Amino acid sequence: MGVSRGLRNFAFKMRLHPYIKHLLTGCRQLGVALWLAVQAVAAPVRRNLLFCLTMLAIHFICVWRQTQYEGEVWLHVEEVIQDLYVICLVLTLLPRRWRRVVRRVLYVAAFVLAGFEVFLTERLQMLYTPTALQLLSETNPKETSEFFLAYCHGPALWRTLALFVPLALLVRWLGKHGRRWVLKLKLHWLLPLLNVAVPVLLVTATLDTTEQRRRQWHFFTEESSMRTEKAKWETFYTPAWRLAWSWHMLRVADGELEVLRQNMRRISVDSCSARCPNIVLVIGESYNKYHSQLYGYRPKTTPHQLQMQREGSLVAFPHVVSCWNMTSNVFKHALSTHSLDQEGSWCSGVLFPALFRKAGYRVAFLTNQYKADRGQKGFDFNGSFFLNDPELDTLCFDHRNTRLYRYDRDFIREYENYRPTTCNLIIFHLFGQHEKYSYRLGKEDIYFTTDSVRRRRLKRSQKQVVADYDNATRYNDDVIRRICDYFKDDDAILIYFADHGEEVLDFSNMEGRTPAEPPVPIVAYYEFGVPFEIWFSPKFKESHPDVVAEVKQARDRRFMTDDLPHLMMRLAGIHSKYYNPRRDLLHHDFDTTRQRLIKGLYDYDKLVKGTPFDVYAKYRREPETTDPVKKPNYKKAKWNTN
Repeated sequence: MGVSRGLRNFAFKMRLHPYIKHLLTGCRQLGVALWLAVQAVAAPVRRNLLFCLTMLAIHFICVWRQTQYEGEVWLHVEEVIQDLYVICLVLTLLPRRWRRVVRRVLYVAAFVLAGFEVFLTERLQMLYTPTALQLLSETNPKETSEFFLAYCHGPALWRTLALFVPLALLVRWLGKHGRRWVLKLKLHWLLPLLNVAVPVLLVTATLDTTEQRRRQWHFFTEESSMRTEKAKWETFYTPAWRLAWSWHMLRVADGELEVLRQNMRRISVDSCSARCPNIVLVIGESYNKYHSQLYGYRPKTTPHQLQMQREGSLVAFPHVVSCWNMTSNVFKHALSTHSLDQEGSWCSGVLFPALFRKAGYRVAFLTNQYKADRGQKGFDFNGSFFLNDPELDTLCFDHRNTRLYRYDRDFIREYENYRPTTCNLIIFHLFGQHEKYSYRLGKEDIYFTTDSVRRRRLKRSQKQVVADYDNATRYNDDVIRRICDYFKDDDAILIYFADHGEEVLDFSNMEGRTPAEPPVPIVAYYEFGVPFEIWFSPKFKESHPDVVAEVKQARDRRFMTDDLPHLMMRLAGIHSKYYNPRRDLLHHDFDTTRQRLIKGLYDYDKLVKGTPFDVYAKYRREPETTDPVKKPNYKKAKWNTN
């Protein structure tokens, strides 16, 4: 009081009292205005407080149950706060009678969506995905009842009910008696705290989630499945967002399928000489070619193919890269006549198996990763989303397998059910060296052990991974040999390549593949560099010395798997508007300067140029190897993995 009185006396003496009075009055009015603004910002949450708390509780329950099956926890609390505020704002703007109805609908939807997803997680370890949504959309009432009879029993159902039923009862009770208990417990002091907390949390969330919202906006405005498939699932952090993600993926896939169908209906072939009557295409899986003897690996991982190469019946191409490191995208571009460096999308072209059928070839497609299912017409990540489309399947293939096998050696016997004609195109899609590597072969096929791995920097568990991968590669070598045996007496040529590469702890601690962008040189080198081999039967070598000479002459050319259809058409002698000689690996006009754009964005040759991963460099160190016989002799070298 003394200080205040002194200031007033001083101001009065200095004749500044009116100005200070106006200043204090203005500050007081500004403070009142700010407090009213803060109250107005907090009003939507304050009027729907029980709804907000319930939605947060549901979110935390979902995260708690689902992260038991995931390696990382993605709470995304700030994004959820933003979402809830927008919903509360809409509810506040609605008329009172409509507000109650909409709020109840939202309650029911939240409990049903979250409860069903938690049940799927508990019972099947599965979240809402495009594939799950596709299966649900194609299920009729009878199948739905059978599903619930088959799966809605046991601890998974009771755990789910135990989580959500008490919460629903508590929300119902608070809706009726909550206000009375707030008055009884004298919790009025919470309102000022809420008025301050809501604006602060809202501003913080808005600043911290800008990048997340940008990714979501980019995803939902994207119309290319190549781009939408790159979205990470944690970008969609609630059951509702995951449903929206799945719906958009299915919509994009259906749109591309319709464009492709229209192109395929107008397909045409000018003529066909059937230059090579039997063409076999074998597509491997997750093949690190630097673990193959054909590409400098010292352990005996590919003895059969190495023997074929020494006999002159097999040519290995060292400078071939895959267009993607994701199977579904590889299938789109390797089978479509559209290439990544062209304008448009993969569906702008046509699928080359349909060209073969149009030209008179009988086409068989045998895959050990999915079986023919004409009822499936949507989206998945392994390529079947368009190859199982009823119309496209009819246009492309005469024969499909209807059974899957654990091991590729058993799977390739499916060819024995095929009845060849004069001209045949047979496509094998193997399980290859797909993770988990030890599952790709039986115990009797184990050749390498941890003691075979001579890499001091690796732990014993990591050495086991390398040994498992080398065993899978050796097993795959035997599978390829057996496929060749099917055609050794025919006039046949076989092309083998892998859909993408794989990292197997060679010069980093990375195992598998990464979606990182832009890919660093080591990723481009191991995950996009793929084996590409052409094998000739004895009869083919006699009948087609010109083709054999063309293959050997083209061995050192740089090639990308999205140009495969043009090579296939040349071998079959198909003349069509879809054929481009500059993309044909064996043609003398082949364009050796084309940009090999991996993922359609990054020039592979520029990524690796000037690094130890440039295979065109004069000096290249071979990777450390595993050898059960003797320790390899290699020189130490420093590698730049940046």
